[in-house]
Amino acid sequence: MADNPAYSSRSPTVWCGGVFAGVSVAQVLSAALWNHQYGTHIVWFPGAVLLGALLANDVRRWPLLAISAFLGLFATGIAFGLPAGDTALVIASALLLVPLAAWLLRQMPAALAHLDDFARLATLVVVVVTALPALSAALVEYASRFTAFRGTVLSDWANIAMAHSLGYVLYLPVWLTLRNPDAAVRQPGTLSVTFIVLMALGLGALGVLWYTLGDRPGLVPVMCLAPAPVVIFAIVRTQMSGSAVTIFIIALLAAHLSVHGYGPYIADSAPNSTLAVQLWSLLASLCALILSVVVEQRYASRRALGRAHEDLRELAGRLIATQEQERARLARDLHDDINQRLAASSIGLSALRRQVDPALHGEVNHLRELLVSLSEDVRQLSRQLHPSVLEHAGLRDALETLCSAPRRASSLEIVLIADRGVDRLSHDVALCFYRVTQEAIANALRHAGATRLTVKASVDVDGASLWIFDNGRGFDPAESEHAGPGLGLISMNERAKLLGGRFELRSAPGKGVDLWMHIPLDPP
Repeated sequence: MADNPAYSSRSPTVWCGGVFAGVSVAQVLSAALWNHQYGTHIVWFPGAVLLGALLANDVRRWPLLAISAFLGLFATGIAFGLPAGDTALVIASALLLVPLAAWLLRQMPAALAHLDDFARLATLVVVVVTALPALSAALVEYASRFTAFRGTVLSDWANIAMAHSLGYVLYLPVWLTLRNPDAAVRQPGTLSVTFIVLMALGLGALGVLWYTLGDRPGLVPVMCLAPAPVVIFAIVRTQMSGSAVTIFIIALLAAHLSVHGYGPYIADSAPNSTLAVQLWSLLASLCALILSVVVEQRYASRRALGRAHEDLRELAGRLIATQEQERARLARDLHDDINQRLAASSIGLSALRRQVDPALHGEVNHLRELLVSLSEDVRQLSRQLHPSVLEHAGLRDALETLCSAPRRASSLEIVLIADRGVDRLSHDVALCFYRVTQEAIANALRHAGATRLTVKASVDVDGASLWIFDNGRGFDPAESEHAGPGLGLISMNERAKLLGGRFELRSAPGKGVDLWMHIPLDPP
């Protein structure tokens, strides 16, 4: 078998057995909706069952599947007491063109694995709902001339074609969408108990309405439109798959009531009643499919947008992780290489001082002081790049060290409010709070013109929270959003999202900046 992932990996034996049983059940269901007096069929499902199986398997399995379908229908016909020769001839005529239709559908890109655009839906309508039933009905009608079925078991070409067409349009979308791994009904949370109960109540109410009021002539238009709310609810909630299943059930309900003389589709004769049910079911199915494609495309766009957001978030996470790795590498290089060389240079100058003329001692001391100051700056830069105190002493001490540096170098007063509970946070959350605080202090020093900044970190049952607010000049968030947020704010927001948290910023001209971050904690 081909390695195409769209093809089933189940064994041929399983598929042949499934097709044999499937067409037998489909024939029994079709016969239950058959008018014995006039030989008119409302719907015929076995051809659609075979077509669905062919589309799901490699072409090399098709002969076995077609033979299984033939044998299943033949066995069912014999069980009904039909003549063997006549049954075989009619079944062969009905199934002959199904493999050809499957081959034609396979020629289009992605076949019909996803009924989510109008091109695929149009192909389904032209090939499966129109051409295949019309040609198959012509073969069956011609073959019936040589059997005892004409006028008893089988009616005219139009009735046979409509029955085949309705079988394909009702069954095939259900089969294709339920096999699609992206189908809405296969997603977690879609088929909730509430949804199933509401659908059951809606379908039950529809049946009662048709049974009690369907035969009143003045209410026929209303009765024909009565299924619309149920179908639309199914489409909105479960898209194409829900629409196909709902229309399938409603069409069977309409056919069953019509066979027993109830519902809004009762005409002056049984053949006309059958035609009314067929036409309504066919048109309702096509309208529902068209509406489903529109909804499916909308939800497909939303899913694609969601996947793009996830990809961007994953990329942002990788960039932040890479940034932290590079910062750690640079911090190690500064500490282990540059700073050590500066220390060696300072020692060398101290040794040189003892060898030079005393008149030059002042200049040598000055150079040594510059090297010591430079070494301290490099050490401070190394700490900013990679706060080792965060790993060894905990978040509170790391924040205290971070907040104490600007107090000595500027007029900014920083107040830290944090207890030892924050030291129990995971490394990722602690690093997030540290980097956000670091960026907020840098912004306050560079842009805000603030004289006081407060940092508060806390942990409670809901998670960990970080508040930072200053008394600086502030800004208009609307103007900032229009111009595009800075990289610092983007980084804060992305860090919160990566940890499943929230980030909020409030500000106004002259009112300072107030930012809040909350990170949910995993349960112990």
